[in-house]
Amino acid sequence: MRLFFYVITDRLAVLGLLYSEMLEQLTADIVDALPTQKPAELVAQVQQVSPEEQLCALGDLLLATKTDEDEIMLSPHPTKAMVEVAQGGIIIATGEYGAMQPEGKLAFWFLLGETLGTTIIDFPHDYILSEPTTEVFSFVKSLDMNDLVSCLKKVLWLRIIW
Repeated sequence: MRLFFYVITDRLAVLGLLYSEMLEQLTADIVDALPTQKPAELVAQVQQVSPEEQLCALGDLLLATKTDEDEIMLSPHPTKAMVEVAQGGIIIATGEYGAMQPEGKLAFWFLLGETLGTTIIDFPHDYILSEPTTEVFSFVKSLDMNDLVSCLKKVLWLRIIW
Protein backbone atom coordinates (compact mmCIF):
# COMPACT_ATOMS: atom_id res chain seq x y z
CA MET A 1 0.00 0.00 0.00
CA ARG A 2 2.86 2.39 0.82
CA LEU A 3 4.43 1.93 -2.64
CA PHE A 4 1.04 2.56 -4.28
CA PHE A 5 0.72 5.82 -2.28
CA TYR A 6 4.12 7.04 -3.48
CA VAL A 7 3.35 6.18 -7.11
CA ILE A 8 0.11 8.19 -6.94
CA THR A 9 1.78 11.03 -5.04
CA ASP A 10 4.58 11.18 -7.62
CA ARG A 11 2.03 11.28 -10.45
CA LEU A 12 0.16 14.11 -8.75
CA ALA A 13 3.43 15.95 -8.13
CA VAL A 14 4.43 15.65 -11.79
CA LEU A 15 1.07 17.04 -12.92
CA GLY A 16 1.41 19.93 -10.45
CA LEU A 17 5.01 20.64 -11.43
CA LEU A 18 4.19 20.52 -15.12
CA TYR A 19 1.36 22.96 -14.64
CA SER A 20 3.41 25.38 -12.54
CA GLU A 21 6.44 25.31 -14.85
CA MET A 22 4.59 25.28 -18.17
CA LEU A 23 1.77 27.73 -17.45
CA GLU A 24 3.39 30.60 -19.33
CA GLN A 25 3.78 28.45 -22.44
CA LEU A 26 0.13 27.43 -22.68
CA THR A 27 -1.41 29.27 -25.58
CA ALA A 28 -4.96 30.59 -25.50
CA ASP A 29 -6.03 28.34 -28.38
CA ILE A 30 -4.95 25.22 -26.47
CA VAL A 31 -6.81 26.29 -23.32
CA ASP A 32 -9.88 27.59 -25.18
CA ALA A 33 -10.24 24.28 -27.05
CA LEU A 34 -10.76 22.36 -23.79
CA PRO A 35 -14.24 21.57 -22.50
CA THR A 36 -14.61 23.14 -19.07
CA GLN A 37 -18.14 22.73 -17.66
CA LYS A 38 -17.92 19.19 -16.27
CA PRO A 39 -14.24 19.49 -15.31
CA ALA A 40 -15.02 22.73 -13.40
CA GLU A 41 -17.86 21.00 -11.55
CA LEU A 42 -15.50 18.19 -10.57
CA VAL A 43 -12.84 20.65 -9.37
CA ALA A 44 -15.54 22.29 -7.22
CA GLN A 45 -16.33 18.90 -5.67
CA VAL A 46 -12.68 18.34 -4.78
CA GLN A 47 -12.45 21.85 -3.29
CA GLN A 48 -15.23 20.95 -0.81
CA VAL A 49 -13.19 18.34 1.06
CA SER A 50 -10.30 18.72 3.50
CA PRO A 51 -6.69 18.83 2.23
CA GLU A 52 -6.10 15.22 3.36
CA GLU A 53 -9.23 14.09 1.53
CA GLN A 54 -8.23 16.08 -1.55
CA LEU A 55 -5.05 14.07 -1.89
CA CYS A 56 -7.01 10.81 -1.64
CA ALA A 57 -9.68 12.08 -4.05
CA LEU A 58 -7.09 13.12 -6.64
CA GLY A 59 -5.39 9.73 -6.38
CA ASP A 60 -8.75 8.03 -6.88
CA LEU A 61 -9.47 10.22 -9.89
CA LEU A 62 -6.15 9.34 -11.53
CA LEU A 63 -7.15 5.68 -11.48
CA ALA A 64 -10.85 6.15 -12.27
CA THR A 65 -12.58 4.36 -15.12
CA LYS A 66 -15.94 5.05 -16.71
CA THR A 67 -17.42 2.08 -14.85
CA ASP A 68 -16.39 3.34 -11.40
CA GLU A 69 -19.01 4.19 -8.85
CA ASP A 70 -18.76 7.70 -7.43
CA GLU A 71 -16.89 7.72 -4.12
CA ILE A 72 -17.81 9.21 -0.78
CA MET A 73 -14.89 11.07 0.75
CA LEU A 74 -14.56 10.75 4.52
CA SER A 75 -12.19 12.32 6.99
CA PRO A 76 -9.18 10.17 7.89
CA HIS A 77 -10.03 10.92 11.54
CA PRO A 78 -12.39 8.16 12.80
CA THR A 79 -14.58 10.44 14.93
CA LYS A 80 -15.10 12.94 12.11
CA ALA A 81 -15.64 10.10 9.62
CA MET A 82 -18.47 8.70 11.73
CA VAL A 83 -20.24 12.08 11.65
CA GLU A 84 -19.67 12.32 7.89
CA VAL A 85 -21.08 8.82 7.34
CA ALA A 86 -24.21 9.84 9.22
CA GLN A 87 -24.48 12.98 7.06
CA GLY A 88 -23.82 11.12 3.81
CA GLY A 89 -20.28 12.41 3.21
CA ILE A 90 -19.15 14.32 0.14
CA ILE A 91 -19.41 12.47 -3.16
CA ILE A 92 -16.57 12.74 -5.65
CA ALA A 93 -17.68 11.78 -9.16
CA THR A 94 -14.88 9.35 -10.01
CA GLY A 95 -17.09 7.55 -12.54
CA GLU A 96 -17.86 10.84 -14.27
CA TYR A 97 -14.14 11.65 -14.45
CA GLY A 98 -13.35 8.15 -15.73
CA ALA A 99 -15.88 8.57 -18.53
CA MET A 100 -14.42 11.91 -19.69
CA GLN A 101 -12.60 12.14 -22.98
CA PRO A 102 -8.87 13.04 -22.80
CA GLU A 103 -9.61 16.73 -23.44
CA GLY A 104 -11.99 16.83 -20.46
CA LYS A 105 -9.43 15.16 -18.22
CA LEU A 106 -6.76 17.58 -19.38
CA ALA A 107 -9.14 20.49 -18.68
CA PHE A 108 -9.78 19.08 -15.18
CA TRP A 109 -6.06 19.00 -14.35
CA PHE A 110 -5.52 22.42 -15.91
CA LEU A 111 -8.37 23.94 -13.85
CA LEU A 112 -7.11 22.12 -10.77
CA GLY A 113 -3.59 23.45 -11.37
CA GLU A 114 -4.92 26.99 -11.34
CA THR A 115 -6.04 26.50 -7.73
CA LEU A 116 -2.98 24.66 -6.36
CA GLY A 117 -1.93 26.16 -3.07
CA THR A 118 -5.17 28.13 -2.65
CA THR A 119 -8.33 26.01 -2.54
CA ILE A 120 -6.52 22.81 -3.55
CA ILE A 121 -3.71 21.32 -1.48
CA ASP A 122 -0.25 22.21 -2.77
CA PHE A 123 2.72 19.88 -2.71
CA PRO A 124 5.42 20.65 -0.18
CA HIS A 125 8.23 22.57 -1.82
CA ASP A 126 10.69 20.05 -0.38
CA TYR A 127 8.89 17.05 -1.93
CA ILE A 128 11.40 14.83 -3.70
CA LEU A 129 10.31 12.81 -6.70
CA SER A 130 11.50 9.23 -6.98
CA GLU A 131 14.35 8.68 -9.44
CA PRO A 132 12.19 7.06 -12.16
CA THR A 133 9.60 9.83 -11.82
CA THR A 134 12.34 12.48 -12.06
CA GLU A 135 13.42 10.92 -15.35
CA VAL A 136 9.85 10.96 -16.67
CA PHE A 137 9.38 14.56 -15.55
CA SER A 138 12.62 15.64 -17.25
CA PHE A 139 11.56 13.97 -20.49
CA VAL A 140 8.03 15.39 -20.47
CA LYS A 141 9.34 18.85 -19.56
CA SER A 142 11.58 18.78 -22.64
CA LEU A 143 8.62 18.39 -25.02
CA ASP A 144 7.29 21.34 -26.98
CA MET A 145 3.81 22.50 -25.95
CA ASN A 146 1.84 20.60 -28.60
CA ASP A 147 3.72 17.36 -27.88
CA LEU A 148 3.25 17.93 -24.14
CA VAL A 149 -0.51 18.33 -24.56
CA SER A 150 -0.66 15.18 -26.72
CA CYS A 151 1.44 13.26 -24.20
CA LEU A 152 -0.73 14.36 -21.26
CA LYS A 153 -3.92 13.39 -23.09
CA LYS A 154 -2.51 9.90 -23.72
CA VAL A 155 -1.33 9.50 -20.14
CA LEU A 156 -4.66 10.63 -18.71
CA TRP A 157 -6.68 8.54 -21.17
CA LEU A 158 -4.68 5.35 -20.68
CA ARG A 159 -4.03 5.93 -16.95
CA ILE A 160 -0.36 5.06 -17.52
CA ILE A 161 1.56 4.57 -14.31
CA TRP A 162 5.18 5.51 -14.68
